[in-house]
Amino acid sequence: MGRKSKWELDQDKIIATRKKAIKNLTENQLKAVRKTFDTLENVLVNIREVEDIYLSDIRRMENCLWKLNNEFNLGVK
Repeated sequence: MGRKSKWELDQDKIIATRKKAIKNLTENQLKAVRKTFDTLENVLVNIREVEDIYLSDIRRMENCLWKLNNEFNLGVK
């Protein structure tokens, strides 16, 4: 295989930085990020399929918002 282009080298650097960042998260931070991702994915599936959002979805999103705020000091008001 030939030499990598600048774009490919830049992408490799971004991927390496992201891997390093994930490894530096605390266990609770990683859980908060994972739970938020899973919740948003589920809510979006519900919206697409039934064109509606359930109160339980809203409750889970709010819970995730506060977990992210607490773990990353985001200053959510």
